[in-house]
Amino acid sequence: MPMELDRKALKARVRERMREAQPPFWLVTLAFLLMTTGLSTAGKLSGAAYIALPPGPEDTIPMFLALLIGLLTVVFQFGYQNWALDLYRGREPGYGALLDGFSIAGRLVLMEVYIAVYTTLWALAVMLPACLVIIALLPTMAAFLLLSLALPLAAQVVTAVVSYRYAMAPYRLMDHPELGPFSAIRGSVAMMRGWKWQLFRLDLTFLGWFVLNLVLSTGVQLPFLWAALQPILQTGVSSGDILLSTQLELSWAAVLLSVLIQIPVTLWLTPCRTISYAGFYQALTDRPAPPPPVWNGPYDGPYSGPDL
Repeated sequence: MPMELDRKALKARVRERMREAQPPFWLVTLAFLLMTTGLSTAGKLSGAAYIALPPGPEDTIPMFLALLIGLLTVVFQFGYQNWALDLYRGREPGYGALLDGFSIAGRLVLMEVYIAVYTTLWALAVMLPACLVIIALLPTMAAFLLLSLALPLAAQVVTAVVSYRYAMAPYRLMDHPELGPFSAIRGSVAMMRGWKWQLFRLDLTFLGWFVLNLVLSTGVQLPFLWAALQPILQTGVSSGDILLSTQLELSWAAVLLSVLIQIPVTLWLTPCRTISYAGFYQALTDRPAPPPPVWNGPYDGPYSGPDL
């Protein structure tokens, strides 16, 4: 029997919860974005969290700040997901929900590390055989071009698909705070068995909004890129050198404008998608348990073997 999710009903309920949210969903989302994306962007623009490659001894403080921002992002992300789940369930979570992750910060970080490792290993298990087959069957230049152009995109797709296995782990930890990080992950894997395609289809309903944000961001960046290209083109540099040129790094004004122009869409898209994920988790939680198996064979007397 195919597993189906009523996406229309789920998203209708999400929109209803967003309308009823107090404080308004966009204010909570703005606070969340300021504490995550805003903090990260400020660290990069100021250079305080910029790490050179390869890092040197002078990068100790930037590495510490980048790690701290990453840890805070994990904790605030969990708090925002907790806010979304409470909102979907008809409660009235406030700004304080964003801080709920600090009480289990250690388990959250371990869970995210486990998920990153497992996702990487699964992606490698899928990608490595494919790469070996391409290298074995195609000529050297054709294999190089195919791997150079298609491999990054394929790796992102495989990683995204694999990540669906662990998408419900944070919600498991919200409902069962006594669980360890590995137990939450195993619970997510069990819940998502047979439901990954449905979550993928739910994600597809938001694709247009992501494309709109990409178009807005690219539209802001193009004039700055064109201005940076002019002096390089006038020197007669080849197109290959232009692509590798470090002079094409965007200015802080371009980065800032690129972030700001996405805010109106992001303030709607982020809560809508996050609350939809919470609703997906709730739908899986509310599923009736499968009936126990029925033995249709002949009766051959009471069982007298060891306890199972």
